[in-house]
Amino acid sequence: MSNLALRASTGELPVDLVALREEVLAAGGAIGNDMLRQLLAQGPSWAMAGVLDAIDPDRVAPVEFDLPDPDAVSDHAMQVAVREGADAGRLILLQLWKRQEAWTASRSMTSSHAYATSAMDRTGRETSRFDVSRSGVVAEVGLVMGVHGSTADVKITQAGLLNPEGVLSTTHEALAQGLITEPVARLMADAMDGLSFEQMARVEAMVLPRLVRHIDPVTREGAPAGYSYAKDQLARALNRIAPERAKEKHARAMAKRGVKIRILEEDGLAQICLWTTKVQGISFYERINEMAEASQAAERKAVEDSGHDASGVRTINQARADVLVKLVLNAGNTTSNGKDQQGQATHETATTVIGCGNSSARVSVGLLIDLPTILALRDNPAELPGYGPLDPELARALAADNEWRRFLHDPITGQILDLGHTKYEPNKRLREFIHARDPKCTYPGCNHQARRSQLDHITPWPQGPTDRDNLHPLCVHHHNLKTHGNWQVTRDHDSGETTWTSPRGLTAKAPHPYQPMPKTIWPDEDDGPPPF
Repeated sequence: MSNLALRASTGELPVDLVALREEVLAAGGAIGNDMLRQLLAQGPSWAMAGVLDAIDPDRVAPVEFDLPDPDAVSDHAMQVAVREGADAGRLILLQLWKRQEAWTASRSMTSSHAYATSAMDRTGRETSRFDVSRSGVVAEVGLVMGVHGSTADVKITQAGLLNPEGVLSTTHEALAQGLITEPVARLMADAMDGLSFEQMARVEAMVLPRLVRHIDPVTREGAPAGYSYAKDQLARALNRIAPERAKEKHARAMAKRGVKIRILEEDGLAQICLWTTKVQGISFYERINEMAEASQAAERKAVEDSGHDASGVRTINQARADVLVKLVLNAGNTTSNGKDQQGQATHETATTVIGCGNSSARVSVGLLIDLPTILALRDNPAELPGYGPLDPELARALAADNEWRRFLHDPITGQILDLGHTKYEPNKRLREFIHARDPKCTYPGCNHQARRSQLDHITPWPQGPTDRDNLHPLCVHHHNLKTHGNWQVTRDHDSGETTWTSPRGLTAKAPHPYQPMPKTIWPDEDDGPPPF
């Protein structure tokens, strides 16, 4: 769909941007919120940059319908409303600049691809020495972009897919229209490594509609999809479309497991890096965190009981380091590897056993899996709540271990069983349910784990009940944002989608993390309109 068609869909004639720039300049950079909203709906372009550059942010002003009736409020209230209205306009101005930035990035990709393709072709005809064509072009592009050669090489590869004639031309168009950000577009290109052209097209058709729907197609209001959400959606699509690649990547990753040390000479510290499987890594980290929290709490209590100030108690990160060092240095010879049927040590176990003296700690992590998959009737990806998708074969093995808590969900809707509570504090089972349903803070793009977050009543208690519909996890920062920052939160109980609205009207959505991928993923037609 062309930009012209998108403009026509707003129901208004496109703004004459050249004439508008002159009007704004003549007015000393002044502009009203109504015009800013029209510009937002019109989308980025070469002429838009000229208009935005002419606007003075200090002279953005609300229009009458943004303000209260002057006869119904005091002068002070009217002054506050005017200031708030101007701030709302400046927020729209920031949105316009960010979308213009995405448009510029799309043009930069087109130019870098055109240059690299042409230059490599010509250099290749002149010499047959090693890979002088690509090496030289990469070096030049790196200098122009001010980045390292390896980074420039990656950007050239990305531009080969993200251009009007590339396999990801629809993603490129979405970037040009400001519907996605440059990091998300580049993430899409990076995810295509090792796929066939057909598989690339199928992944794009599955994921891109989920990214662009965060912005209203008519008014263009809303916030773009976050990087972490896009990464999660790509992982799900790749698990469905190219499961063999996931197994190959897993095998390569397994070969890299190990422990390394890096001495930090400048501050007298050392850094220990551990590479292990996702399952073992999660279990390991959760156990260390649990032990660190207990150690920190005991230290705080001891300090307070002695009558001293507890402000100097170790941070949770310091406590993790201390607990881990003590645990390893004082550990016995307890091993945790299982054995397969041939007697070989397995690398993935349902739980991690850590020996320490005469004791051992067994760690359980939740597993979300649908009924057809647990019965081996389907191979839908399962979930480690808060950490992402898991191979169905491994998930079935983990589900068979009684140390794992299983949450069965409907494969169509993604919803799991209900629990309820009538008091302010949810009981343990309801809390565990919320953590499984919403594994992370529900603020868009926040990756803070639900188990280390607070449970918030969307409608404050007691007006709102303590039940699954009214509870969701928020990290401390975003809980304070909602409680004290005048942000409004709503939740669609059917889809699980959470919508946040800022005090100045900016809306952003956090889709439910377990929403299933569609089964119909690619049309039969050779050419079709972009999925937005």
